[in-house]
Amino acid sequence: MSESCSGNCASCGSDCGERKAESLLAQLNPKSQVKKVIAVVSGKGGVGKSTVTAQLAVAMARKGHRVGILDADITGPSIPKAFGVHERAVGSEQGILPAITGTGIAVMSLNLLTEN
Repeated sequence: MSESCSGNCASCGSDCGERKAESLLAQLNPKSQVKKVIAVVSGKGGVGKSTVTAQLAVAMARKGHRVGILDADITGPSIPKAFGVHERAVGSEQGILPAITGTGIAVMSLNLLTEN
């Protein structure tokens, strides 16, 4: 790496020897069976991310797919409320286990981990 290297290869025109292609994919838990991930994101609040997420999950579950939702929204419990989930998440030696809705959709939300 040269003295002037910022570490940002995307904006660099130099052809240095340290440049390597990196994967941003995280290693799955060995017991995971995740096959596809659909991310619903926006930098703005109130645009319907939770509604779209819930509708996608229900549609996929109705088609016979095993579905789970990871709700990382720290501002509110909209996904647990949408599915009527009131119990807290539980842990075991394998990790934190999601709550299961009445329709079989696994839900993990920050709201299920906190008291308030």
